[in-house]
Amino acid sequence: MSKARRTKLMATLGPATMSESVISNMVKIGVDAFRVNFSHGDYAEVNELLKSFRNATKDLRAAPPLIADLQGPTVRLGDFAQFDVDLKKTYEISTNGEIPVLEPVFYEMIEEGDTIAIDGGRLWGRVVAKSGQKALVQFLNEGVVGPRKTIAIQGKEYPFTIPTEKDLKDMEFALKNGFDGLALSFVKEGKDIERVKDIAYELGKPFIISKIETISAVNNIREIADKTDYVLVARGDLGSHYPLVKIPELERTIIEESLNMGKPSIVATQLLDSMTTNPIPTRAEVTDVFMAVSMGADALMVSGETAVGRYPVEVVKWLRDIAEEAEGYIRVRPRARGLDVYDKFSQSIVELSETIGATIVAITTTGKTPQRLAKFRPSSRIVAVCSESWVCKKLCLTWGVEVAQLEHTGYDQVVIDGLKELNMISSNERIVMTRSLKQGVTDAIRIYEV
Repeated sequence: MSKARRTKLMATLGPATMSESVISNMVKIGVDAFRVNFSHGDYAEVNELLKSFRNATKDLRAAPPLIADLQGPTVRLGDFAQFDVDLKKTYEISTNGEIPVLEPVFYEMIEEGDTIAIDGGRLWGRVVAKSGQKALVQFLNEGVVGPRKTIAIQGKEYPFTIPTEKDLKDMEFALKNGFDGLALSFVKEGKDIERVKDIAYELGKPFIISKIETISAVNNIREIADKTDYVLVARGDLGSHYPLVKIPELERTIIEESLNMGKPSIVATQLLDSMTTNPIPTRAEVTDVFMAVSMGADALMVSGETAVGRYPVEVVKWLRDIAEEAEGYIRVRPRARGLDVYDKFSQSIVELSETIGATIVAITTTGKTPQRLAKFRPSSRIVAVCSESWVCKKLCLTWGVEVAQLEHTGYDQVVIDGLKELNMISSNERIVMTRSLKQGVTDAIRIYEV
Protein backbone atom coordinates (compact mmCIF):
# COMPACT_ATOMS: atom_id res chain seq x y z
CA MET A 1 0.00 0.00 0.00
CA SER A 2 2.70 2.50 0.97
CA LYS A 3 5.78 3.43 -0.98
CA ALA A 4 8.98 2.71 0.91
CA ARG A 5 10.98 5.20 -1.15
CA ARG A 6 10.08 8.88 -0.74
CA THR A 7 12.85 10.41 -2.87
CA LYS A 8 11.84 10.63 -6.54
CA LEU A 9 13.90 9.51 -9.55
CA MET A 10 14.21 11.15 -12.97
CA ALA A 11 15.98 9.48 -15.89
CA THR A 12 16.97 10.85 -19.29
CA LEU A 13 15.78 9.20 -22.48
CA GLY A 14 18.19 8.87 -25.38
CA PRO A 15 19.77 6.40 -27.80
CA ALA A 16 20.31 3.85 -24.99
CA THR A 17 16.61 3.90 -24.10
CA MET A 18 14.97 3.62 -27.52
CA SER A 19 13.71 0.15 -26.59
CA GLU A 20 10.19 -0.17 -25.18
CA SER A 21 11.35 -2.98 -22.90
CA VAL A 22 14.13 -0.81 -21.42
CA ILE A 23 11.70 2.04 -20.68
CA SER A 24 9.18 -0.41 -19.24
CA ASN A 25 11.80 -1.93 -16.93
CA MET A 26 12.94 1.51 -15.79
CA VAL A 27 9.36 2.40 -14.84
CA LYS A 28 8.92 -0.89 -12.97
CA ILE A 29 12.10 -0.29 -10.99
CA GLY A 30 11.02 3.18 -9.97
CA VAL A 31 11.48 6.05 -12.46
CA ASP A 32 9.02 8.81 -11.54
CA ALA A 33 9.66 11.11 -14.53
CA PHE A 34 11.57 11.10 -17.81
CA ARG A 35 13.64 13.90 -19.31
CA VAL A 36 14.48 14.56 -22.95
CA ASN A 37 17.48 16.81 -23.59
CA PHE A 38 16.70 19.17 -26.47
CA SER A 39 20.37 20.16 -26.72
CA HIS A 40 20.97 16.96 -28.68
CA GLY A 41 19.27 15.22 -31.56
CA ASP A 42 16.42 16.42 -33.75
CA TYR A 43 12.66 16.20 -33.71
CA ALA A 44 12.66 12.94 -35.66
CA GLU A 45 14.73 11.31 -32.90
CA VAL A 46 12.50 12.78 -30.21
CA ASN A 47 9.45 11.37 -31.99
CA GLU A 48 11.06 7.92 -31.95
CA LEU A 49 11.63 8.25 -28.21
CA LEU A 50 8.04 9.37 -27.72
CA LYS A 51 6.73 6.40 -29.69
CA SER A 52 8.71 3.94 -27.53
CA PHE A 53 7.71 5.75 -24.34
CA ARG A 54 4.01 5.71 -25.16
CA ASN A 55 4.03 2.05 -26.16
CA ALA A 56 5.91 1.15 -22.97
CA THR A 57 3.51 3.06 -20.71
CA LYS A 58 0.16 2.65 -22.50
CA ASP A 59 -1.16 0.12 -19.97
CA LEU A 60 -0.25 2.17 -16.90
CA ARG A 61 -2.93 3.96 -14.91
CA ALA A 62 -0.82 7.10 -15.16
CA ALA A 63 2.34 7.41 -17.23
CA PRO A 64 5.31 9.26 -15.68
CA PRO A 65 5.55 12.89 -16.79
CA LEU A 66 7.79 13.88 -19.69
CA ILE A 67 10.09 16.87 -19.25
CA ALA A 68 11.62 18.86 -22.11
CA ASP A 69 15.02 20.19 -21.08
CA LEU A 70 15.53 23.34 -23.15
CA GLN A 71 19.05 24.13 -24.29
CA GLY A 72 19.00 27.79 -23.33
CA PRO A 73 21.62 30.34 -24.35
CA THR A 74 25.01 28.70 -24.38
CA VAL A 75 28.26 28.77 -26.30
CA ARG A 76 29.28 25.48 -27.87
CA LEU A 77 32.19 24.22 -29.88
CA GLY A 78 31.67 23.89 -33.62
CA ASP A 79 31.93 20.76 -35.73
CA PHE A 80 35.31 19.02 -35.99
CA ALA A 81 36.86 15.59 -35.55
CA GLN A 82 37.31 14.82 -31.87
CA PHE A 83 40.84 14.29 -30.57
CA ASP A 84 42.74 13.33 -27.42
CA VAL A 85 44.33 16.21 -25.53
CA ASP A 86 48.12 16.49 -25.35
CA LEU A 87 49.01 18.39 -22.20
CA LYS A 88 52.33 19.53 -23.68
CA LYS A 89 50.70 21.33 -26.61
CA THR A 90 48.77 24.57 -26.95
CA TYR A 91 45.62 24.61 -29.06
CA GLU A 92 44.08 27.44 -31.05
CA ILE A 93 40.49 28.40 -30.38
CA SER A 94 39.12 30.52 -33.22
CA THR A 95 36.28 30.52 -35.72
CA ASN A 96 38.16 28.04 -37.91
CA GLY A 97 40.93 26.80 -35.59
CA GLU A 98 41.71 23.41 -34.12
CA ILE A 99 38.88 24.04 -31.67
CA PRO A 100 36.25 26.14 -33.44
CA VAL A 101 34.00 28.55 -31.52
CA LEU A 102 31.72 30.68 -33.68
CA GLU A 103 30.05 32.94 -31.08
CA PRO A 104 31.61 36.47 -31.11
CA VAL A 105 30.68 37.01 -27.45
CA PHE A 106 33.22 34.34 -26.44
CA TYR A 107 36.08 36.39 -27.89
CA GLU A 108 34.70 39.60 -26.37
CA MET A 109 34.85 38.07 -22.89
CA ILE A 110 37.91 35.79 -22.93
CA GLU A 111 41.19 37.17 -21.61
CA GLU A 112 44.70 35.89 -21.12
CA GLY A 113 44.90 34.04 -17.81
CA ASP A 114 41.26 32.94 -17.87
CA THR A 115 40.32 29.33 -17.15
CA ILE A 116 37.91 27.65 -19.55
CA ALA A 117 35.73 24.61 -18.91
CA ILE A 118 34.60 22.36 -21.74
CA ASP A 119 31.73 19.86 -21.53
CA GLY A 120 30.57 20.92 -18.08
CA GLY A 121 34.06 20.81 -16.60
CA ARG A 122 35.26 17.48 -17.98
CA LEU A 123 38.14 19.41 -19.54
CA TRP A 124 39.89 22.46 -18.11
CA GLY A 125 42.27 24.78 -19.89
CA ARG A 126 44.25 27.95 -19.25
CA VAL A 127 44.31 30.79 -21.81
CA VAL A 128 47.99 31.55 -22.42
CA ALA A 129 47.47 34.15 -25.16
CA LYS A 130 44.60 36.14 -26.67
CA SER A 131 44.46 38.28 -29.82
CA GLY A 132 41.22 39.35 -31.48
CA GLN A 133 39.10 36.30 -32.29
CA LYS A 134 41.86 33.88 -31.42
CA ALA A 135 42.95 32.34 -28.11
CA LEU A 136 45.71 29.85 -27.34
CA VAL A 137 44.84 27.32 -24.66
CA GLN A 138 46.87 24.77 -22.74
CA PHE A 139 44.78 22.03 -21.17
CA LEU A 140 45.16 21.18 -17.50
CA ASN A 141 43.86 17.62 -17.62
CA GLU A 142 43.71 14.78 -20.10
CA GLY A 143 40.58 13.92 -22.01
CA VAL A 144 38.82 14.10 -25.34
CA VAL A 145 37.75 17.32 -27.07
CA GLY A 146 34.61 16.68 -29.10
CA PRO A 147 32.27 18.73 -31.28
CA ARG A 148 29.18 20.60 -29.99
CA LYS A 149 30.34 20.52 -26.36
CA THR A 150 29.71 23.53 -24.11
CA ILE A 151 32.53 25.95 -23.38
CA ALA A 152 32.40 28.31 -20.39
CA ILE A 153 34.74 30.86 -18.85
CA GLN A 154 35.15 30.30 -15.13
CA GLY A 155 33.81 33.18 -13.07
CA LYS A 156 32.13 34.88 -16.07
CA GLU A 157 28.62 34.70 -17.50
CA TYR A 158 27.60 35.17 -21.10
CA PRO A 159 25.16 38.13 -21.34
CA PHE A 160 22.28 36.09 -22.75
CA THR A 161 18.62 35.93 -21.76
CA ILE A 162 16.02 33.18 -22.07
CA PRO A 163 14.11 31.90 -23.93
CA THR A 164 16.19 31.76 -27.13
CA GLU A 165 14.72 31.26 -30.60
CA LYS A 166 15.62 27.58 -30.38
CA ASP A 167 13.95 27.35 -26.97
CA LEU A 168 10.75 28.82 -28.40
CA LYS A 169 10.65 26.27 -31.22
CA ASP A 170 11.48 23.39 -28.89
CA MET A 171 8.89 24.57 -26.36
CA GLU A 172 6.17 24.65 -29.00
CA PHE A 173 7.14 21.21 -30.28
CA ALA A 174 7.25 19.75 -26.78
CA LEU A 175 3.93 21.11 -25.58
CA LYS A 176 2.14 20.13 -28.79
CA ASN A 177 3.52 16.60 -28.41
CA GLY A 178 2.42 15.88 -24.88
CA PHE A 179 5.35 16.97 -22.70
CA ASP A 180 4.28 17.84 -19.16
CA GLY A 181 7.17 19.96 -17.87
CA LEU A 182 9.88 22.34 -19.07
CA ALA A 183 13.40 22.53 -17.63
CA LEU A 184 14.89 25.98 -18.15
CA SER A 185 18.63 26.28 -18.68
CA PHE A 186 20.75 29.23 -17.56
CA VAL A 187 18.07 30.96 -15.52
CA LYS A 188 19.44 34.12 -13.91
CA GLU A 189 16.43 35.76 -12.25
CA GLY A 190 12.72 35.44 -11.66
CA LYS A 191 11.86 37.48 -14.76
CA ASP A 192 13.37 34.73 -16.94
CA ILE A 193 10.79 32.29 -15.59
CA GLU A 194 7.94 34.75 -16.02
CA ARG A 195 8.84 35.27 -19.70
CA VAL A 196 8.77 31.53 -20.34
CA LYS A 197 5.50 31.06 -18.46
CA ASP A 198 3.78 33.83 -20.45
CA ILE A 199 4.57 31.96 -23.66
CA ALA A 200 4.22 28.38 -22.44
CA TYR A 201 0.85 28.85 -20.76
CA GLU A 202 -0.66 29.78 -24.13
CA LEU A 203 0.13 26.23 -25.26
CA GLY A 204 -0.55 24.22 -22.10
CA LYS A 205 0.02 24.04 -18.35
CA PRO A 206 3.57 22.69 -18.00
CA PHE A 207 5.32 22.69 -14.66
CA ILE A 208 8.61 24.58 -14.62
CA ILE A 209 12.00 23.30 -13.44
CA SER A 210 14.60 26.06 -13.08
CA LYS A 211 18.18 24.86 -13.38
CA ILE A 212 20.57 26.66 -11.05
CA GLU A 213 23.81 26.75 -13.02
CA THR A 214 24.97 30.37 -13.11
CA ILE A 215 26.43 32.78 -10.56
CA SER A 216 23.38 35.03 -10.94
CA ALA A 217 21.02 32.11 -10.25
CA VAL A 218 22.83 31.26 -7.03
CA ASN A 219 22.66 34.88 -5.92
CA ASN A 220 18.95 35.08 -6.80
CA ILE A 221 17.93 31.64 -5.52
CA ARG A 222 15.04 32.84 -3.35
CA GLU A 223 13.56 34.97 -6.12
CA ILE A 224 13.84 32.05 -8.56
CA ALA A 225 12.39 29.52 -6.10
CA ASP A 226 9.41 31.81 -5.58
CA LYS A 227 8.58 31.82 -9.32
CA THR A 228 9.28 28.23 -10.26
CA ASP A 229 7.76 24.81 -9.49
CA TYR A 230 11.07 22.96 -9.02
CA VAL A 231 14.68 23.97 -8.46
CA LEU A 232 17.41 21.83 -10.02
CA VAL A 233 21.00 21.84 -8.75
CA ALA A 234 22.90 21.68 -12.05
CA ARG A 235 26.28 20.74 -10.65
CA GLY A 236 27.93 20.41 -14.06
CA ASP A 237 27.60 24.03 -15.14
CA LEU A 238 27.99 25.26 -11.57
CA GLY A 239 31.37 23.54 -11.68
CA SER A 240 32.24 25.65 -14.74
CA HIS A 241 31.64 28.87 -12.81
CA TYR A 242 32.85 28.02 -9.31
CA PRO A 243 35.89 26.16 -7.95
CA LEU A 244 34.96 22.48 -7.68
CA VAL A 245 35.57 22.47 -3.93
CA LYS A 246 32.65 24.90 -3.61
CA ILE A 247 30.07 22.62 -5.28
CA PRO A 248 29.06 20.58 -2.18
CA GLU A 249 28.49 23.80 -0.23
CA LEU A 250 26.41 25.25 -3.08
CA GLU A 251 24.40 22.04 -3.35
CA ARG A 252 23.52 22.12 0.33
CA THR A 253 22.66 25.84 0.23
CA ILE A 254 20.38 25.51 -2.79
CA ILE A 255 18.56 22.51 -1.30
CA GLU A 256 18.06 24.29 2.02
CA GLU A 257 16.82 27.50 0.42
CA SER A 258 14.41 25.55 -1.80
CA LEU A 259 13.12 23.64 1.21
CA ASN A 260 12.60 26.86 3.14
CA MET A 261 10.63 28.28 0.20
CA GLY A 262 8.52 25.13 -0.03
CA LYS A 263 9.79 24.30 -3.52
CA PRO A 264 11.05 20.79 -4.32
CA SER A 265 14.69 20.40 -5.35
CA ILE A 266 16.37 18.04 -7.80
CA VAL A 267 20.07 17.13 -7.73
CA ALA A 268 21.72 16.34 -11.07
CA THR A 269 25.01 15.76 -12.91
CA GLN A 270 27.39 12.81 -12.63
CA LEU A 271 25.48 11.08 -9.84
CA LEU A 272 26.46 7.66 -11.22
CA ASP A 273 28.67 8.80 -14.08
CA SER A 274 30.97 5.76 -14.06
CA MET A 275 27.93 3.59 -14.81
CA THR A 276 27.88 5.03 -18.32
CA THR A 277 30.38 2.26 -19.05
CA ASN A 278 30.39 0.11 -15.89
CA PRO A 279 27.59 -1.98 -14.34
CA ILE A 280 28.47 -0.98 -10.75
CA PRO A 281 28.97 2.56 -9.35
CA THR A 282 32.05 3.70 -7.48
CA ARG A 283 32.02 4.01 -3.68
CA ALA A 284 32.33 7.78 -4.06
CA GLU A 285 29.23 7.91 -6.27
CA VAL A 286 27.22 5.88 -3.78
CA THR A 287 28.26 8.31 -1.06
CA ASP A 288 27.39 11.29 -3.27
CA VAL A 289 23.83 10.04 -3.91
CA PHE A 290 23.43 9.12 -0.24
CA MET A 291 24.46 12.62 0.84
CA ALA A 292 22.11 14.32 -1.64
CA VAL A 293 19.19 12.44 -0.10
CA SER A 294 20.34 13.19 3.44
CA MET A 295 20.61 16.91 2.58
CA GLY A 296 16.89 16.91 1.77
CA ALA A 297 16.72 16.67 -2.03
CA ASP A 298 13.27 15.78 -3.33
CA ALA A 299 14.53 14.06 -6.47
CA LEU A 300 17.65 12.71 -8.16
CA MET A 301 18.29 13.01 -11.89
CA VAL A 302 20.60 11.00 -14.12
CA SER A 303 21.43 12.13 -17.64
CA GLY A 304 24.12 10.47 -19.77
CA GLU A 305 24.02 7.39 -17.52
CA THR A 306 20.64 6.40 -19.00
CA ALA A 307 20.62 8.42 -22.24
CA VAL A 308 23.77 6.95 -23.79
CA GLY A 309 25.11 4.53 -21.17
CA ARG A 310 25.41 0.78 -21.43
CA TYR A 311 23.40 -0.03 -18.31
CA PRO A 312 20.36 2.29 -18.05
CA VAL A 313 18.20 -0.18 -16.11
CA GLU A 314 20.97 -0.97 -13.64
CA VAL A 315 21.55 2.77 -13.11
CA VAL A 316 17.94 3.24 -12.01
CA LYS A 317 18.13 0.21 -9.72
CA TRP A 318 21.24 1.53 -7.98
CA LEU A 319 19.75 5.01 -7.67
CA ARG A 320 16.61 3.56 -6.09
CA ASP A 321 18.49 1.31 -3.69
CA ILE A 322 20.85 4.05 -2.51
CA ALA A 323 17.95 6.46 -1.97
CA GLU A 324 16.04 3.89 0.08
CA GLU A 325 19.10 3.15 2.19
CA ALA A 326 19.73 6.85 2.80
CA GLU A 327 16.13 7.46 3.84
CA GLY A 328 16.31 4.61 6.32
CA TYR A 329 19.45 6.07 7.88
CA ILE A 330 18.24 9.64 8.38
CA ARG A 331 17.36 10.19 12.02
CA VAL A 332 16.45 13.89 11.99
CA ARG A 333 14.31 15.12 9.11
CA PRO A 334 15.06 18.55 7.63
CA ARG A 335 12.64 21.14 8.96
CA ALA A 336 11.95 24.27 6.96
CA ARG A 337 12.31 27.76 8.39
CA GLY A 338 10.59 31.08 7.71
CA LEU A 339 7.03 29.72 7.90
CA ASP A 340 3.98 31.75 6.91
CA VAL A 341 0.49 31.05 8.26
CA TYR A 342 -0.27 28.46 5.56
CA ASP A 343 3.02 26.67 6.25
CA LYS A 344 2.13 26.50 9.92
CA PHE A 345 -1.30 25.12 9.06
CA SER A 346 0.36 22.42 6.93
CA GLN A 347 2.84 21.70 9.71
CA SER A 348 -0.04 21.14 12.11
CA ILE A 349 -1.56 18.63 9.68
CA VAL A 350 1.74 16.75 9.56
CA GLU A 351 2.04 16.70 13.35
CA LEU A 352 -1.58 15.55 13.73
CA SER A 353 -1.10 12.71 11.22
CA GLU A 354 2.07 11.54 12.94
CA THR A 355 0.46 11.70 16.37
CA ILE A 356 -2.49 9.49 15.41
CA GLY A 357 -0.67 7.33 12.86
CA ALA A 358 -2.71 8.49 9.88
CA THR A 359 -2.21 8.84 6.15
CA ILE A 360 -2.56 12.41 4.86
CA VAL A 361 -5.00 12.79 1.96
CA ALA A 362 -4.65 16.23 0.37
CA ILE A 363 -7.29 17.24 -2.19
CA THR A 364 -5.70 19.90 -4.35
CA THR A 365 -6.48 22.02 -7.41
CA THR A 366 -3.02 23.56 -7.85
CA GLY A 367 -0.59 21.17 -6.14
CA LYS A 368 0.47 23.73 -3.53
CA THR A 369 -0.94 21.94 -0.49
CA PRO A 370 0.90 18.62 -1.04
CA GLN A 371 4.14 20.52 -1.64
CA ARG A 372 3.64 22.47 1.58
CA LEU A 373 3.07 19.20 3.43
CA ALA A 374 6.14 17.56 1.86
CA LYS A 375 8.21 20.51 3.02
CA PHE A 376 8.07 19.06 6.55
CA ARG A 377 9.16 15.54 5.47
CA PRO A 378 6.45 13.68 7.45
CA SER A 379 6.80 10.04 8.39
CA SER A 380 3.13 9.76 7.35
CA ARG A 381 2.21 9.00 3.76
CA ILE A 382 1.02 11.91 1.64
CA VAL A 383 -1.63 11.04 -0.97
CA ALA A 384 -2.42 13.95 -3.29
CA VAL A 385 -5.82 13.81 -4.97
CA CYS A 386 -6.45 15.96 -8.04
CA SER A 387 -9.00 15.98 -10.84
CA GLU A 388 -6.77 17.46 -13.55
CA SER A 389 -3.87 15.61 -15.13
CA TRP A 390 -1.52 18.62 -15.21
CA VAL A 391 -1.72 18.97 -11.41
CA CYS A 392 -0.97 15.27 -10.91
CA LYS A 393 2.00 15.42 -13.28
CA LYS A 394 3.35 18.50 -11.49
CA LEU A 395 3.51 16.61 -8.20
CA CYS A 396 5.26 13.47 -9.44
CA LEU A 397 8.74 14.69 -8.44
CA THR A 398 7.76 16.02 -5.01
CA TRP A 399 9.24 14.12 -2.07
CA GLY A 400 6.95 11.48 -0.60
CA VAL A 401 3.84 12.48 -2.54
CA GLU A 402 1.76 9.67 -4.03
CA VAL A 403 -0.61 10.95 -6.70
CA ALA A 404 -4.18 9.88 -7.51
CA GLN A 405 -6.28 11.40 -10.26
CA LEU A 406 -10.01 11.19 -9.57
CA GLU A 407 -12.72 12.66 -11.76
CA HIS A 408 -14.87 13.74 -8.81
CA THR A 409 -13.31 15.25 -5.68
CA GLY A 410 -16.16 17.34 -4.30
CA TYR A 411 -17.25 14.94 -1.53
CA ASP A 412 -14.99 13.26 1.02
CA GLN A 413 -16.66 9.85 0.79
CA VAL A 414 -16.36 9.86 -3.00
CA VAL A 415 -12.63 10.51 -2.61
CA ILE A 416 -12.27 7.73 -0.03
CA ASP A 417 -14.14 5.26 -2.26
CA GLY A 418 -12.01 6.27 -5.24
CA LEU A 419 -8.76 5.77 -3.34
CA LYS A 420 -9.93 2.36 -2.12
CA GLU A 421 -10.67 1.33 -5.72
CA LEU A 422 -7.13 2.37 -6.68
CA ASN A 423 -5.74 0.38 -3.71
CA MET A 424 -4.13 3.52 -2.34
CA ILE A 425 -5.87 3.24 1.03
CA SER A 426 -7.35 0.22 2.79
CA SER A 427 -10.17 -0.58 5.13
CA ASN A 428 -9.54 0.37 8.77
CA GLU A 429 -6.88 2.86 7.69
CA ARG A 430 -6.95 6.20 9.49
CA ILE A 431 -6.67 9.27 7.32
CA VAL A 432 -6.35 13.01 7.86
CA MET A 433 -8.08 14.66 4.92
CA THR A 434 -7.42 18.27 3.99
CA ARG A 435 -8.95 20.33 1.23
CA SER A 436 -9.35 23.96 0.17
CA LEU A 437 -12.71 25.61 0.69
CA LYS A 438 -11.53 28.48 -1.47
CA GLN A 439 -8.95 28.72 -4.23
CA GLY A 440 -5.33 28.48 -3.12
CA VAL A 441 -5.96 28.18 0.63
CA THR A 442 -5.90 25.01 2.73
CA ASP A 443 -8.47 25.50 5.44
CA ALA A 444 -10.35 22.28 6.17
CA ILE A 445 -9.20 19.19 8.10
CA ARG A 446 -11.21 16.03 8.81
CA ILE A 447 -10.22 12.71 10.37
CA TYR A 448 -11.69 9.46 9.07
CA GLU A 449 -11.47 5.77 9.86
CA VAL A 450 -11.84 4.11 6.47
